[in-house]
Amino acid sequence: MATKKKKSVSETGHNKNVANFSTAFQVLEEMGALYNPSNTNISLINLNPYKSELATVVNELNTKIPLYKNVVATRELKMKEMGKIITRSINFAKSVAISTTDKENLQSQVRKLRGTKTAKKINPNTAKTESISTAQLSYDSRIANLETYINQLASHNAYTPNEAELQIVSLQAYQQELGSLNIQVNASVNALITARKNRNAVLYDNEKNIIQLMREIKAYLKSLGEAAKPYYKAIVRLRFTDKQ
Repeated sequence: MATKKKKSVSETGHNKNVANFSTAFQVLEEMGALYNPSNTNISLINLNPYKSELATVVNELNTKIPLYKNVVATRELKMKEMGKIITRSINFAKSVAISTTDKENLQSQVRKLRGTKTAKKINPNTAKTESISTAQLSYDSRIANLETYINQLASHNAYTPNEAELQIVSLQAYQQELGSLNIQVNASVNALITARKNRNAVLYDNEKNIIQLMREIKAYLKSLGEAAKPYYKAIVRLRFTDKQ
């Protein structure tokens, strides 16, 4: 029988791990002198810095997520204008004295723009680095292709629309605005990746991580027998999900 692949812990799971560690620390403090492990890694004095470190990295991540969402939403709204812009501009180009071959080249670039697969919206709470990177490549490609298309239009002297929004200067301004927004998104993506990496390091990836420390704490409490049984039960009820 094939073994089912375990799913990665969700953002909710990460946050639950953080909250449960804080609760576990309170339980250990409540034990007073009864909690006296010889393993210095799990002594209260050495566990306390992890609370502060977790608070710092989680606050950093919680700050970066809304910044990412906001700039992505702004870029998405601006990107939606592209379809109408390229449709109107190519129709104008077809209406003026541009050679058939050049019109076909312009139309080919329009098809390329329309055919570039728009990336699916990424949920920053669950997305992996690879997913975000793939999405970014799609936006980078569309914005670069738009610049090529505008340059092709600008190369034809006959392309001189009276409509301000179709003029080369307006099209260039639109493309540059998209480019600027995309740079902001890329920066916020990198910041989000770093913040998530810092959080995961404390919870899972460092040699002394929260998941490993909690295993050692549970084993120690179990070794104390009846005296620590109520505390052991309280700790065991706190579920910690390892990163898969």
